Amino acid sequence: MKRKISLTVCVIVLCSLLLVGTVKAGNAAYGIIEMPSVTTAVVDGKWTSTDEWTDTVRVDMSGNGSGAFGYNIQDFTNLGLEWIVEFYTDNTNNTGDYWQILIDSPNAGGAAPNSGDYKIEITGHTTLKLYQGNGAGWTEVAPAAGELTWANTMAASPWNSNPHWILEIVDSSKTAGTLQTGQPPNGLGVTAFDASTSKYIAWAPNARANVPDSWGVIADYSTTNTAPEGITFVAILISSSVAMLGAFYYLRKQPKSKST
Repeated sequence: MKRKISLTVCVIVLCSLLLVGTVKAGNAAYGIIEMPSVTTAVVDGKWTSTDEWTDTVRVDMSGNGSGAFGYNIQDFTNLGLEWIVEFYTDNTNNTGDYWQILIDSPNAGGAAPNSGDYKIEITGHTTLKLYQGNGAGWTEVAPAAGELTWANTMAASPWNSNPHWILEIVDSSKTAGTLQTGQPPNGLGVTAFDASTSKYIAWAPNARANVPDSWGVIADYSTTNTAPEGITFVAILISSSVAMLGAFYYLRKQPKSKST
């Protein structure tokens, strides 16, 4: 019995260390697990069906507004990356509004964007541009044909019943290796701005496009979609730590076996 408990503790410790070890850059306190989608999203800027995004972890964004995003890999053959971003407190249409998806492919972090960093930026709900880091800031680059598919509309959703801006975007470039190359860990930031109210939301909290160290992390990946809504990498670390401490306490409480 003691050997089994010891083995359990070792496995939990190892898993916890592996999880922690995957976070190398960005804001290590904020991470998510990449999972394959169950239902491939229809890119129309809204929930096409009530279960379209229930296979993603909903990650709350913070700032002086409120919103959330979800992220999945479509599958491990086509390797399309898909996001939904909802800005609950933005229900006006302004040319200064923007969405940003920030990708640090090698998870190198840094105080300024480097060549492995990309910014997908949509302004005025009409125009998408792709940028690559140049060591000091951003340089606009042309996405490959069909690489980025996106739509945004103002609608209600299962996450928030009041009409608000919703973005859906799919990056199909992972196969070609243009934006996000290799398996996680990868840096990730998500931001949105409402020009009419100056409300700004971001993940990781206080993430800034020009500072990859402030972004969150796609910390690891799972080959199955198992995480319930609202669970993030931090929660997984906490639950692993609790389990580890519980197992350790249980082991310490067991009576010592008699010598033979």
